[in-house]
Amino acid sequence: MGLMKGEIYKRSLIHEEYGGNRQSGISYPAKHDMVFIFTGFSGEEYGYNDRWEKGYFLYYGEGQEGDMEFVKGNKA
Repeated sequence: MGLMKGEIYKRSLIHEEYGGNRQSGISYPAKHDMVFIFTGFSGEEYGYNDRWEKGYFLYYGEGQEGDMEFVKGNKA
């Protein structure tokens, strides 16, 4: 499976091909040198507000309380 910039892919197909955490917003497959980040409007109900702002994509990372820490997916 070759991934192309700007395309939209089903998360289930990405995990079938590469592995990684199927529930977390940040997935880092153990057998591949890559990190996937997942976002969507449904995250807003859990306190995530990922968005484009002034040419940058602001991504909230993993964790719902307090400051983000550079552990697990955030570290990847």
